[in-house]
Amino acid sequence: MIHLALLGLGTVGQGVYEIVNSVKDTSFRGKSIAIKKILERDTNKLTLLGVPHEQIAGSIDDIVHDPDINVVISVLGGMEPEYTFIKEALSNGKHVVTSNKAIVSSHLEELLSLAIANDVTILFEASVGGGIPIISSLIETLKINEISSIHGILNGTTNYILTRMKNEKRSFEEVLKEAQRLGFAEANPSADIDGYDIMRKICILASIAFKTPVKEEDVHLRTLSNVLLDDLQMATYYGYELKYIGKAVMENGTYTISVTPTLIPKTSVISNVNEEYNIIVIDGSIIGELCFMGKGAGKDATANAVVSDVLKVITSDIANDDIQLDSKAVSSGLEGIYNEYYIRICVDDYKEFSKAVNLIAEIVKRNKLVYSYGKLFVLTEKIPAQTMKTLYEKLQRVAQNVFYARLENNLL
Repeated sequence: MIHLALLGLGTVGQGVYEIVNSVKDTSFRGKSIAIKKILERDTNKLTLLGVPHEQIAGSIDDIVHDPDINVVISVLGGMEPEYTFIKEALSNGKHVVTSNKAIVSSHLEELLSLAIANDVTILFEASVGGGIPIISSLIETLKINEISSIHGILNGTTNYILTRMKNEKRSFEEVLKEAQRLGFAEANPSADIDGYDIMRKICILASIAFKTPVKEEDVHLRTLSNVLLDDLQMATYYGYELKYIGKAVMENGTYTISVTPTLIPKTSVISNVNEEYNIIVIDGSIIGELCFMGKGAGKDATANAVVSDVLKVITSDIANDDIQLDSKAVSSGLEGIYNEYYIRICVDDYKEFSKAVNLIAEIVKRNKLVYSYGKLFVLTEKIPAQTMKTLYEKLQRVAQNVFYARLENNLL
């Protein structure tokens, strides 16, 4: 019998609890599974699921010092106390399975080292892509290939918002409120709409793919929060779709990582992935481009990924050296990013219009400019990301609302 401990009975935790209890009597290579202890402060959640009293842990010590517990499933959310709990579990010889992307993104190298030192493993398939098995697929691809890039739609909430805005001709704020009512977006939606969720996911994938610890501060991060319906409509006018894209590229020993609003040709595969669906593309040196698509979040999809990791532990379908972080690659920062850009500037009067046009002319040598109903729309030639960032900061000082997105014409 494999005994599990479950930390957290939130949405994902409840999903895990339900799945494990539905398969607990099933044999996996002669072994069965059962949850022995659950750590959850909210007694209402324990009551709702009918958790027996003997399964309730009073503290993390009841779990990490129990010799019968083999695997700790950690789905509390947030940084603390979960980060500390995970380290205590690994230090006490427990395998750990988690969906916490914030912890994995920030502390992957440390946690892998701690697991190896204690002859256990830490698995985190559910931290990226929900039910999409991207991490295990990436590890398998790396056994033969070198990975030069990863890109895609890594957040279902923002993709849902952009899809509904365009199809129903509604504002960002209106669709966001609807997404919150439906449970697609949190009460505080910053992690999604400001790109932190995607940033953590692309850092995890890039660390594995490029075999080097990628830091969150290496990511060129742009919010989606000031997008307007006009931007989606102008993207269509120019022959593009606007998507929120995470992208990591390795070239000549340096990597560039970004999370940005991006205009993609309407004929591309990625531009046709809508609603809450995710799509992730990896480019291998031998296999070429591999594409993975599915629902990136949600109770069932994420809980399924967690339990799949548990079964890998049970069947020993893992190895501590599957993930290597020994490369000396470094970030090139903004210096490694060159793109054409789309810019939208809201102007109140001719004075603002004139200042904006003059600023653009100082930096951008060739551009396509359209003016309509108090909004100035510009397509630039290929320029450095740092140049675009500087221009954006200057434009913000002369106009009330400025938005920009890069153009990507070669994505799948």
